[in-house]
Amino acid sequence: MSLSTSAVCAPGAETSVAVLAGIAHELRSLSEVLDGATTTARTLDHATDWHARAATAFHDQAFAWAGDVAGLACLLESVILEVRLAQDRAALRAEGCW
Repeated sequence: MSLSTSAVCAPGAETSVAVLAGIAHELRSLSEVLDGATTTARTLDHATDWHARAATAFHDQAFAWAGDVAGLACLLESVILEVRLAQDRAALRAEGCW
C-alpha cells in the first residue's frame, strides 16, 4: 500500500523550515550572549577586594548568578536541539510535497 502525495505533503512546511532556521539562528546568538555573561560573572571575584562584608556578599551573589546563567545556557542548548529536530521534521514533510 502506498501513501498518496496528499497524505505526506504538509502545506506550508517549506515556510516552517525557514522560520525554524531563523529561530535556531537567534537562539544560537542568545547562547553566545549567555556564555559571555557567564564568563563575566565568574570573573567578578578577581576584580574585587573580598575583605569587606559587602564585597563578600556581592561575591556570593555573583557566584550564584553565574550558576543560574550557566544553567540557562544548558537549557537553551536543549531548546536549540528541539528546534533543529522540528526543522528536520518540517523539511521531511516539505520533501513529500514534491
